[in-house]
Amino acid sequence: MSWTPNLTYIPKLDEILDARDDRKANLTCGVEMEFLVPATCTRAPVCGLRFEVGEGEIEDCKKQVRTQLLAMLENELPELIFSDMDEDDFHPPHDNVVIYHCWRLGSDSTVCKIDGPGSRERAHLWTECELTSTVMDDDDYARNVEDICRVLRQARAYMNNSTALHVHVGRGDEPFSLLTLKKFASLYWLMEKPILDVHHPSRRNNKYCFRLNKCSVLATTSSARLEVEIRDSKSKDLEQFHRYIPDTDFGRLRMIQLRRIWACDSIEEVATLMQRGDKTPLARAADLRGAVGFKRFLPAGKTGGNLQTFEWRQMSGSLDANHINRWIEFCLAFTNFCRLSDSSTFRDLVETLVEGGDDYVVSDLFEALDVDPRIFEDMLSVWSEDPDCQQ
Repeated sequence: MSWTPNLTYIPKLDEILDARDDRKANLTCGVEMEFLVPATCTRAPVCGLRFEVGEGEIEDCKKQVRTQLLAMLENELPELIFSDMDEDDFHPPHDNVVIYHCWRLGSDSTVCKIDGPGSRERAHLWTECELTSTVMDDDDYARNVEDICRVLRQARAYMNNSTALHVHVGRGDEPFSLLTLKKFASLYWLMEKPILDVHHPSRRNNKYCFRLNKCSVLATTSSARLEVEIRDSKSKDLEQFHRYIPDTDFGRLRMIQLRRIWACDSIEEVATLMQRGDKTPLARAADLRGAVGFKRFLPAGKTGGNLQTFEWRQMSGSLDANHINRWIEFCLAFTNFCRLSDSSTFRDLVETLVEGGDDYVVSDLFEALDVDPRIFEDMLSVWSEDPDCQQ
């Protein structure tokens, strides 16, 4: 299926905008799926594999595999649009702000065949892949994910501890408000560990999915320095903070960290607090983005704007469409709650989870957001019986 670029002007790509009211319209989402694909070599064919490559440089052979996979996706799913990441289109005048108009297939340097001796194993060639979706809404993401997972299973796509699935949540062409970012950062700060704990154990101490409340700028800045920054802020009266955050026992450091979030004067300032801290070694945090990435709220491109999406990076690689779709549903519901809840509703939920302490588990949060937690409970049960999942 062909595609003609839509060059509609998008103001948020020119500067980091703060929406005056972001409660209108529905959220949009996108996924990034990481996986490996096996191919057989013509000199030693292996039955049952869908793709075949000849002799040559490994990277050239992997390019052949991705080309064959792209053709398979186009053939099996003609209603969707696919492209090679090497042929990306960008929002003009930028050369690094991609137009997510279709499903894009490319490589991923963080994916590897870590449980074997190398890329070529018993005549297999293992090819690292990343497939990113078009921008999707509530009406099409579930069906699209089901179709993609079906075809990738036919392609014998393989997952291991190096693979992940990321979910982006945004407002289409529109920006979020600063208030939504403050509410999101605060609620996630309080619930990060239990949210990570519903995912595969390989994601819990992962340098590509580091905990924000362990390794971020906010986490690694001293309480004394945070208090100075709060005093220097234009928002130092923190009137909004007291409307949304209950007067409960968070502990001194956590209270200061929450106050620092609410003292932010801009979306960019919130996003910067959630990036990897300078004091954090690369062995613990290999990227600026942690378990939730705020990178798309920082200036990019040639004019200083960005796409403004929350990037949920906690999920391990998967071809279980039900599991993936329930996780997307949670990411949308969490973001929607932060976007739509009034001060008393938000404050009540924060008070409930803090007062619940260790007795308030993430399934309670799922149910509070009207998301069925059973698939996550089922997966935890499966992983608990797998010796390879023990950490």
